[in-house]
This record gives sequence, C-alpha cells and structure tokens, in this order.
Amino acid sequence: MTEQSPQQLEGRLNAQHEILAMLVAWAIPQPGGEDLLRALSERLAVQDHEEDPGVIADTAFAIEAAAARETLLLLERAKAIRGRA
Repeated sequence: MTEQSPQQLEGRLNAQHEILAMLVAWAIPQPGGEDLLRALSERLAVQDHEEDPGVIADTAFAIEAAAARETLLLLERAKAIRGRA
C-alpha cells in the first residue's frame, strides 16, 4: 500500500466517521435501534479499574478515552443527521 499523508489519512477517517454516523442514524428507528444506542452509550464510560489512577494516564487508558470520545462524537453526529430526516 502506498504511504499516505496525514491529510489523506484524516480525510479517510472523516469519511468513515460520516458513513458510520449515517448508518447509526438510519438504524435508530429500526427494530433493535434502542439496543444499538444503549450499547454505544455504554462505551462512553471509561473504566480503569483502579482506586487512584494517578495524574498521568497510561497509553491504554488514553486510547480507551479517545475511543470513548469518538463514540460520543459519532452518536452526536448520528442524532443530528436523524434530526434532519
């Protein structure tokens, strides 16, 4: 595969995000849509299973937090798309 610039990678990720948001928006009113929203919402809470995680988050925690943030953005975008429909 050809090496891609950061701008190309960002464009690809943006397109994938938009397509996923459109699919979630479409799925919301379908049978099982509430289950999908509930499952995605459950992914928003990052759990580190520690009493005192400290000030500096480790790499795994940072990745999990970024994934939760992306899920939140995806849900917000899907709901905005749904609101337009």
